[in-house]
Amino acid sequence: MTLEQGAYLAEIIGVIVVVVTLIYLSVQVRQGTELLRSESRQAQVTNDQDGVYKFVEHPELGRLFFQVETPSFTEKTKLNFWLIGQMRAREHEWLQYRSGALDEDTWLSYRDVIYFLLGTKRARELWKLCSPFFNRDYVEMVGFMMEGVPEIDYWEKLEAIT
Repeated sequence: MTLEQGAYLAEIIGVIVVVVTLIYLSVQVRQGTELLRSESRQAQVTNDQDGVYKFVEHPELGRLFFQVETPSFTEKTKLNFWLIGQMRAREHEWLQYRSGALDEDTWLSYRDVIYFLLGTKRARELWKLCSPFFNRDYVEMVGFMMEGVPEIDYWEKLEAIT
């Protein structure tokens, strides 16, 4: 084998090593992305469950959202900060969706919880009060999606179940 042939062979081997390295790195990046998405979904599920468990611990929250009587200041404070926590979770999911870390179907399933969260007049009033503390684009998105949406009667139906 001549020196020139050896140089060609070395070039070919070098190209093969570069290609194999690029393939390996792309597999690693893909796995890392999938792991990130999985961890993000797990955090969102945990966050959602925490919000649900608050109703188990404090079932009066549901009634406070729809009752005719004006809640006390303490009760309004509980409602307000529960709503902030839940809307902050939705904001986080929305930001994850916008960044590409959350797929559209998953985002839409989380987004639709907003209809429930803001389903009563009292919840909508509380949202107006606290929405300035959220991402402006998120607040606009929520406003657009809630435009013309009627209030829900979930709490009344729940109370009426025998």
